[in-house]
Amino acid sequence: MACHFPSTSSLHPKPSNPPHKIPLRTITYPSIRCKKQDPILENDNKTENTSKKNHFNFLHVPITLTIIATSLTPHHAFAATPTPKTYHKKKTLKKTQQEALTPDQLKQWSQNLPVVSNRIPYTQVLILKENNKLKHVIKAPNASLKQRPEAVLVVLDDNQVLRTVLPSLESNRRFWDSWDEFKIDALCVNAYTPPVKRPELPKSYLGFLGKVPEFMLSRVKPKKESKRAMELRTAREEFKRQRKDELKKMREEREIIEKAIKMQKKEEDRKRKRETRIKKYEESLRDARKNYTRMASMWANLAQDSNVTTLLGLVFFVIFYRTVVLSYRKQKKDYEDRLKIEKAEAEERKKMRELEREMMGIEEEEEDESVPGKAEQNPYLKMAIQFMKSGARVRRAHNKRLPQYLERGVDVKFSDVAGLGKIRLELEEIVKFFTHGEMYRRRGVKIPGGILLCGPPGVGKTLLAKAVAGEAGVNFFSISASQFVEIYVGVGASRVRALYQEAKENAPSVVFIDELDAVGRERGLIKGSGGQERDATLNQLLVSLDGFEGRGEVITIASTNRPDILDPALVRPGRFDRKIFIPKPGVIGRMEILKVHARKKPMADDVDYMAVASMTDGMVGAELANIIEVAAINMMRDGRTE
Repeated sequence: MACHFPSTSSLHPKPSNPPHKIPLRTITYPSIRCKKQDPILENDNKTENTSKKNHFNFLHVPITLTIIATSLTPHHAFAATPTPKTYHKKKTLKKTQQEALTPDQLKQWSQNLPVVSNRIPYTQVLILKENNKLKHVIKAPNASLKQRPEAVLVVLDDNQVLRTVLPSLESNRRFWDSWDEFKIDALCVNAYTPPVKRPELPKSYLGFLGKVPEFMLSRVKPKKESKRAMELRTAREEFKRQRKDELKKMREEREIIEKAIKMQKKEEDRKRKRETRIKKYEESLRDARKNYTRMASMWANLAQDSNVTTLLGLVFFVIFYRTVVLSYRKQKKDYEDRLKIEKAEAEERKKMRELEREMMGIEEEEEDESVPGKAEQNPYLKMAIQFMKSGARVRRAHNKRLPQYLERGVDVKFSDVAGLGKIRLELEEIVKFFTHGEMYRRRGVKIPGGILLCGPPGVGKTLLAKAVAGEAGVNFFSISASQFVEIYVGVGASRVRALYQEAKENAPSVVFIDELDAVGRERGLIKGSGGQERDATLNQLLVSLDGFEGRGEVITIASTNRPDILDPALVRPGRFDRKIFIPKPGVIGRMEILKVHARKKPMADDVDYMAVASMTDGMVGAELANIIEVAAINMMRDGRTE
């Protein structure tokens, strides 16, 4: 074994009053070594010592030269020693990034810094964080929290700085658990201290003499190691390796034992908690059993007590009397009052009818100019008659309201619609559903509840629906499907209900829904509240269509340009039984459309409608009607006469 003890005494005395305030270079002091050898190796060491005496010992040379060099006075030219080049590149990069300060500059830099003297207990940090008053926790750059107590600075939200000392993890584990729970590590910052320049060390005159021993040792040939020395060195290395392995093995065994002890402690704690839980559960069972027994005995005693039985009988009798007898009397009285009220109302209605009949008779007498009325002779009777007439009108119009979606003055016939071809036959059959509906129902024919008109824009789908209502002589209710779409919940569905309620009250009627694809798109495609409102409106429309299926009172006609995007539940048989496609008109159809729109226009006798129709290939009825209107406007603009 070998031990190394550094000597505490210096080889040279230190001057009491140094001439300059330049820090001297640190001198490496010699060390004292002691060895304890095994008795087996003593003979080998003796042989080595005798061999060493025959050679020149060069190790004393650098010590002597160093002593000589340090004893000489240094020259001012060697006062600034170059910085050693043994630093790594990373350290040099860090030094270049931060500007180093001299001791005087550091003293001046730290002169105006405030002194923090107020202290708080470390538990106050958690309270400040809980109250959201903690801003930063400043620690030293080399501080290792949780491992040992560390002094830190606490910065509050009002920039007030306080001091405290945080404990180690072993002394207060509960504090550090709360520290991690509040995540105070995110508020920790390192304190900044600018780097200080290293002092410049003087260089001795005979500094080159320190390299002489190294040069001489490099020239000396190494002595060839003997076989015995090689064996001894190998034995030492083997001994060191075995010792290292034993220490490593002991360390691993100690760790395993510590883990086993921890696991055993955890198992004991778990077992103790399990036993405590079982004990509490058994105690709760015993308490529950006692409560059950006590309650059972109490109810048994109450059941055997005659006073309790009598009291319960009285209570139930009162409840029965209040709920049955009194309610029966009250209902009987209400029924008698209702009969009296109905009887009085019937008598009042009878009197009102008699007065109305008398009033009608008086009106007939007033219409006859030849016979003077008796009411003119009595002014009070005349005022009473006028009052009764106004009341009768109000009662007759009490249950009626003005239809909102009814389109008045619809007088369109099939003669006003041209270019239909075979489509007119299907539309005439729809008219027969209204005019001869009883014949279809008697023969078991199911009258369709809805007809879907498909085709490009402008082919006359709306005009055809009006023509069906005009030919059948029924009411025509028209609405655009875009009016059903609202941002408010339930508005669209309420409008659908109102539309069909008006159509039912004014049956027979035709309900025309223009641009059905605005509300009849497939459900589930639009997300959000707008999609939910659209789906609710469509569901109400489906329910309304099912209500008039097969009756023939109300027939729904809808038009669309996109039948491919409609919901399958909307176009199934039973709701829209028939789908009529209206294509663009051909040459003959365009000629007929031009003639229909030119009826009320002053046209020349030599107008060639066939030539105009051949020049308008691909146009629809709306475009042809626009051509006639533009021609009439141009005639007025040019000032031509009829």
